[in-house]
Amino acid sequence: MIQKSWYLFLRNLFKIGLFFYLKKLLVKGTENIPKKGAVVFIGNHQNAFIDAILIPVTNKRTTYFLARSNPFQNKYIAKILKWSNMYPVYRTQDGVNTLKRNHKIFEDCHEILKAGKGLEIFGEGIHHLDRKVYPLKKGFARIIHGTLEKYPHVEIKIVPVGINFDYHVEFPSSASIIYGAPINANRFINFANPDAGYRSLTTEVRKELKKLTLHVEEKDNYEEVIEELEGLGINYLDPEEAYITYQNRIQSIKKVKTTKIPWYFKITNTLWKINSFIPLILWRLLKGKITEIIFTSTFRFAFSLVIFPIIYGLQSVVLSYFFSWEVAVFYFFGSVLLSLITVKKGIIPKSGRLV
Repeated sequence: MIQKSWYLFLRNLFKIGLFFYLKKLLVKGTENIPKKGAVVFIGNHQNAFIDAILIPVTNKRTTYFLARSNPFQNKYIAKILKWSNMYPVYRTQDGVNTLKRNHKIFEDCHEILKAGKGLEIFGEGIHHLDRKVYPLKKGFARIIHGTLEKYPHVEIKIVPVGINFDYHVEFPSSASIIYGAPINANRFINFANPDAGYRSLTTEVRKELKKLTLHVEEKDNYEEVIEELEGLGINYLDPEEAYITYQNRIQSIKKVKTTKIPWYFKITNTLWKINSFIPLILWRLLKGKITEIIFTSTFRFAFSLVIFPIIYGLQSVVLSYFFSWEVAVFYFFGSVLLSLITVKKGIIPKSGRLV
């Protein structure tokens, strides 16, 4: 009961947080999500923790997660994470001796699927900032194989999930999450030749994922292709449109239209920066300590969810001391509204970064 309540609390908290954090969130294909029965969500992984929370906040299925083991090293944090339906996955870089712990984690996953619940796995096995889908690891196929070996009557559906961002690191950014048609995993499992079953399943899921997010094939001139696509004003949030731009980029003569920013948004943007001077300074100090750029959005989201409301609250207390509590309340909710306007109508500077 505690675990379920905690999970629901976090899901609603993150849903509210993403509403304030993302300029726009587009959700498509939710009709493809089975309403009951075992389901495995396999998504591409381009934005660390932000990817992980986009799936549970955009569908109604109770979902369990597999995550890198680093945060689970502290026993207290590990307990909180488990309450949040998260399980660690141990990799070779975590120590060869830790790999045997995955056996227990996989056993737990078998029971989750047997109970007809949802499981979220990022099949690439890595997170990255590239506009492509890397070959999928066989971990999720092994979990499905193990489940069906123990419980052959269970029907398992895989729902491929395309997660797309116009900007991975910059702020404010927009995202789209697209649920693809479900795949019946049972028909790919080969008990006589497990490796063949793993290959066919991972290949099929990757093929479907490529339809749900832009996949740039080029390796040697990848950066040049991305620069050309962005010069054409590619819409990363719509994979079908993005793919057409990608296929026709050589012949295209489209140019990016410069959007004129209304003067009143410039004013609200400036007022927000002045009002948020303290948290913005603190964020810049924290940002300088982030060693992996892919975690920038994750830290910014957590920082925005916690620090901005605290600072606005403290500033409200100061105002109540010098003026009245009515002024303080008006200021606090005005600050929240100003932040929302800044995100939803945010001005992206030429550098591509607001904060």
